[in-house]
Amino acid sequence: MHAFPTDYDQYAATYAWTRWAVPWVVAPLARVVDGLPSGAAVLDVGCGTGNYARALSEHRADIVCAGFDISKPMLREAAARPSRARFVVGDASRAFPCRDRVVGLAFAVDVIHHIERLATFFVEAARVLAPGGRLVLVTDSEDNLRRRSLTKFFPEILPIELQRYPPVAALHEQAAAAGLRLLRQERAEGRIPLSHEFLSKLAAKCSSAMRLLAPRDHAAGMLRVREAQARGERWLSCYMVLHYGREAGVSMATP
Repeated sequence: MHAFPTDYDQYAATYAWTRWAVPWVVAPLARVVDGLPSGAAVLDVGCGTGNYARALSEHRADIVCAGFDISKPMLREAAARPSRARFVVGDASRAFPCRDRVVGLAFAVDVIHHIERLATFFVEAARVLAPGGRLVLVTDSEDNLRRRSLTKFFPEILPIELQRYPPVAALHEQAAAAGLRLLRQERAEGRIPLSHEFLSKLAAKCSSAMRLLAPRDHAAGMLRVREAQARGERWLSCYMVLHYGREAGVSMATP
C-alpha cells in the first residue's frame, strides 16, 4: 500500500458539507448495535466529522458512542453539530484513546487505507474490544473499486485507489495476527440520484481520491457525470463490510 497526501485539516468544512451517513452503511452497523446491551460503548475509529457516530447515537439513545480522529479541524466540525456522541483526538495508527476490553463495537468507515501501521491498528482494536465485542471495517475490495461510479466517471482514480486500499486478504491476515477472527463479510451498496446538489458536491471533490486527480481529469469526469444526469442515471456507491471478533483464548500480539 502506498501513501498519498491528504488534506483533511484544510478540507474539513467542505468535507462536512459534502459527506453524510449513507443508509446502506448505517444499516449493517445498526444491526450490530441492536445486539448490544444498554450502556454498551461504541467507538468510531477515524470518525472525521462524526457522521456515523452521530447516526448510531441517534439510532439507539441508550448506548455510549464516541469517535476519535487525528484531525482537530474535522473534530471541530463534528462537535459543531448536535449529537449525543463525544469526539476526541487520537491516532489509529498508534493507539486508541480507550481503556482495555470496554468496547462493544469498534468500527471504521472508509478509513483503513489511511492507516500507516495496520498491525498496530488491529492490535489496538483487539485490546479495546469487550468480550463478545466486534470490529467492523467498511472498506473497498478491488471488485468494489472497479464497479463503483467514482471510477466509472473518473477512471484515472482507479490506479490511485488500487494503490491506496489494502487488499481484503491482507486485512484478514493482519486481523488474524492480532487474534481477531473474520466472522462475516457483506456488501453494502446503494444508488444516489444525480441531483444538482450531488453534482455540486462532486465538483467540490467530496472524495479524497478526487483531490489527487489532475484538474483536467476532474473536469472530464464532471462532464461524464453531467451526461449521465441527462440520461437519468444514478450514482452507484458500494463497499465491503468486514466483521471481526476476538478469538477465544488468544492473547493480544505485539506489532
